[in-house]
Amino acid sequence: MMEVKSVEEYMERIRVLDALEQQAMGLSRMLTTYTDRLQERLEQRVEIEKASEEAVLTSIKSLEAVVDKSVHQKRQLVEQCQQLDSEMKETREILQQVREIKQLLDVMEYAKRKS
Repeated sequence: MMEVKSVEEYMERIRVLDALEQQAMGLSRMLTTYTDRLQERLEQRVEIEKASEEAVLTSIKSLEAVVDKSVHQKRQLVEQCQQLDSEMKETREILQQVREIKQLLDVMEYAKRKS
């Protein structure tokens, strides 16, 4: 009878070991699945970050081009204003002469009214 019990115990131990082995295999499959999913997500994240970096670089290059163009246009405007100021020098002198003539005429008209 002792052998039967030990055989029964042996068989029970084998069933327990089989169950543990099945659980271990299940856990191993789950771990593999989770690892594969994690790898996929990491690859997706890398792709997203790469695309994001490319978008940022494109935006920076675009902004740089716009700023360069703006600076160039501002310099052109300053040059044109300086040229216009230089060209208007004679006009300012004539304007000053016209003001002086008007002032003289006003004085003459005032003097004429007084007399």
